[in-house]
Amino acid sequence: MLAGNVGSDDRLSYALVGDSVNVASRIQDLTKEAGTDVLVSGTTRARLEGGLCARAAPAVRVRGRSAEVEVYRLP
Repeated sequence: MLAGNVGSDDRLSYALVGDSVNVASRIQDLTKEAGTDVLVSGTTRARLEGGLCARAAPAVRVRGRSAEVEVYRLP
């Protein structure tokens, strides 16, 4: 992921770019279909300490990825 100011002096904006940003955006879009407020990827769940209470949802294919992404629903 890359974070920083993008653009010219006339039109400068702060932006986040990269694969992780794209995957997060795709997972966020899935919350509507899943009927939940928060979904996290398997990668995010594995990195959170303290035993995150999450239920596995079906793995999904997201645009830009050939492999399915593990998705977890938070209570």
